[in-house]
Amino acid sequence: MLAFLHALDEQVSTEKHLVLSATTKYKDLLAISDAYREMTDYRLIFTKLDETRECGNLLNLRLHTGAPLSYVTNGQNVPDDIAVFDPQSVAKQLLTDQPE
Repeated sequence: MLAFLHALDEQVSTEKHLVLSATTKYKDLLAISDAYREMTDYRLIFTKLDETRECGNLLNLRLHTGAPLSYVTNGQNVPDDIAVFDPQSVAKQLLTDQPE
């Protein structure tokens, strides 16, 4: 699998993203992210923000992995519901318990 993940590294600039559901239990997020961290550096994408009111796991996993958060999804209409991660929006949701 490592050869596949790094096959184009020398020919083109690549970014690897680990896509995780925001509804996943934190303990499971840790296990998944740790398994992939051993293979490659990655950025985080969180899906299903519209299906949870709890966004603390996004920050906790960011702190645990050191991986930047790049995108989030907020609905089922791809690509319309994909957005660049907005820290202010998630911070507001964390502090007010209200989705933006």
